[in-house]
Amino acid sequence: MKITRRQLRKLINEIRIKPSIPNVPSDDALGKVDDLARQEEFQPSADSIAHAFKYPEDRSYSADLKGYDNLKAEMGRYEIEKYLPGFLNLPEDVIEVVTEFVFLSEDHPVLHIQLDEDMVEHELGEDAYYRGTHFAEIQKPENAEIVAMMNDFRVNPKAHDPKFYYIYAAHGSYNGSDPFARIDPHGMGDSQTGFHDGFREEYQKVTTKPAHRISSLAVEEAIIRMMRGLRPDHEEEVIN
Repeated sequence: MKITRRQLRKLINEIRIKPSIPNVPSDDALGKVDDLARQEEFQPSADSIAHAFKYPEDRSYSADLKGYDNLKAEMGRYEIEKYLPGFLNLPEDVIEVVTEFVFLSEDHPVLHIQLDEDMVEHELGEDAYYRGTHFAEIQKPENAEIVAMMNDFRVNPKAHDPKFYYIYAAHGSYNGSDPFARIDPHGMGDSQTGFHDGFREEYQKVTTKPAHRISSLAVEEAIIRMMRGLRPDHEEEVIN
């Protein structure tokens, strides 16, 4: 689907203001109503709560929130394309899942990432990973600096270049489920498989960027960079 500059400006203007319930007592309470409104079976309850707090009686909060979400995701796909050239060549169901994960995940979407041992050693020197992570080596005073650096790579991943990491799994929640679970090509509803086989591998087939076509690590570096740019509240957890 192509979009003109005029249409894009219109979308930007329309999504600036999220529907809100006038007298809801707190942001936490509003978040709970939003959770209900995004699940079809609970939408009547969400609308009743919204009306109780003076949301216009002639409006459905669930419908208005869905419209906002749809517009946000529609514009978001063009933002993703900037980081992942050729993203819009993917099947529509994959595009929808990725935009939901990036822009609509409730709470904080999580990237479970791993340190790239080869990149660490390429940038910091031979045996740097070994000296900074193995028990016998981290006891040696001469390794104190590299040990501190490796600890910081783990504890503060967002402070470091994405090239030092690759993605093990990506998890989010929207409308009561993990988006990537919907595109597990093996039909098992596994979000990790959905991310790698249903999204990342398929993107590599349609990307217009040669480096992304060749290297999964280059793609995952770009995805980490994208999340930091488009969804800065996401979490990164280093698992190795």
